[in-house]
Amino acid sequence: MNGLKGIFLHNLSVKLVALLAAFVLWVFVMNDQNPAMERGFSVPMMALNPPGEARITQSDDEVLVRLRAPRSVIAATNASEIKAFADLAGLEPGTHPVHVQTVIPQGLEVVSVSPETVTFVIDPIIQKRMPIRLVRTGAPPPGRTVARIEPDVRMVTIVGPQSVINTVSEVVGEVAVPSEASGDVDVDVSLYPTNEEGYALETVRVVPKLISAHVSFARSLSRKVVDVKPNIEGSVPSGYTLADIRVEPARIELAGVSSLLDSMTAISTEPIPVAGLTDSTERQVALAVPDGMTVTNKMVTVRLVVRKQ
Repeated sequence: MNGLKGIFLHNLSVKLVALLAAFVLWVFVMNDQNPAMERGFSVPMMALNPPGEARITQSDDEVLVRLRAPRSVIAATNASEIKAFADLAGLEPGTHPVHVQTVIPQGLEVVSVSPETVTFVIDPIIQKRMPIRLVRTGAPPPGRTVARIEPDVRMVTIVGPQSVINTVSEVVGEVAVPSEASGDVDVDVSLYPTNEEGYALETVRVVPKLISAHVSFARSLSRKVVDVKPNIEGSVPSGYTLADIRVEPARIELAGVSSLLDSMTAISTEPIPVAGLTDSTERQVALAVPDGMTVTNKMVTVRLVVRKQ
């Protein structure tokens, strides 16, 4: 035992120096042969825990994750192994900058993430009831005129992101009048929502999307376009004024015998009571169609602008 100990302790300092030199040489060789390096990976940006019944939009679909590791590790790394995500748990509707988090394979170090935050817009999905407006297209059969168009529903539900629903001006359906019909017909009408400029809004869904409309024809009727006049009943409270009245459409086509149409220049709405009205409002009002006459759409929209004096 003493002999072995003597061999071990003989020239111990020289042996320790040699061992240290060997270790330093090994580290040098390893670093020289497999040096650390950096590499960027484009990674899809994921949203975790999104709130239900909402449209989620984000400012960036991808982020650049820059990693550092020995060359052999970097070379073997695939972008699919790297995850980038933002946790949306607990976020309310609105705009939110959210910090980007990453999950990377073992042996890699994150140097940077660009961008570090991604902006998410949470737009809740809502519903709203709205009346429909029918627009006639096509020409009736020869010698006939369209006496009336009656839809099987007058109110529908629109569903979509709140920011888009708020821009919906009306729900329109085009009624294609068949030019070869031998009698009254039922036609399918596809409905679509539009904004104030008349553009269809594809991100809004109409329920029901397809309705039926009954098209009635009349013989030997003349047609005439006349003004629509709102029939205001009563007056707004003291201290307020009815500043403006707008009717859409402002003009409408009447159908009837010539003797009745010749003397008509306008058609009135049903009475619109304004007593007690202190705020501007919008109403769907029926037209007061005289006996012996018909209109393609009996409902009009009346916008009443009330201001405080």
